[in-house]
This record gives sequence, C-alpha cells and structure tokens, in this order.
Amino acid sequence: MNQLDGPATNQYVSLVTAAFFEAARRRFMKGEEVADDGKIIDFVTSVRLRVDDPEVLDPNVAETLINIALGKLPPEARKGISGEVSHGSKILLLAGLIGDAQLSADELDAFLATAREMADEVFS
Repeated sequence: MNQLDGPATNQYVSLVTAAFFEAARRRFMKGEEVADDGKIIDFVTSVRLRVDDPEVLDPNVAETLINIALGKLPPEARKGISGEVSHGSKILLLAGLIGDAQLSADELDAFLATAREMADEVFS
C-alpha cells in the first residue's frame, strides 16, 4: 500500500472494506437473522489455521471486525485497532470468506461489482 498515492490508497482501502462487509454479510446473515457468535468464532479459527502464522490474525480483532460488518457492534468498537491491523485482518478474512464461498467467475464478477458500488456510495 505504501506505493499508492493518497487518493489511490483511500480507494483501495474503501474497496477492501466494502468487499469485506459484503462477504461477511453474505456468509453470516440470512435476511435479518445474524449468525450466532459460535459460527463467527469457528470461521475465524478456520482462517487462522489456514495461514502460515496464525498470530498474524488476532481472533479478537477478527471477531470485532466481523461483528461491526454485521451491525452487531457499532463502528466505535474498532477503537484501539490500528488502521494497518484492521486492513490486514480484513484482507485475510476476505480471502477466507471468498475461498469458502467458492464463487464461479460470474458470481465473483457480480460480487466485485456490488463491492465497488458499495465502496463508491458509502466509503467515498
């Protein structure tokens, strides 16, 4: 990210955040019903088991970010989590969410289009 200029960095972070929110909602929400904490904990554990160094993904940070995306926690719950840690965690979680979803090429294109629209509307 250090090689991007300010506006490009903001666009990239916005897109990652929007994609993370969209993927988390698809995984953990059915209509208005939100998954229980156990399912979120199990998912975070599964992602940590997939990375070379599980310590790069703090489970408390991961669970907090997912719960913010689901509306179970307010955005202020992110206080104390640095931007760098938040962004890195979202990327790892997003990779796990997308990998688990096993989207076709068309589904992935639609997902990315939705994330781009969300980033443009909400985070720009």
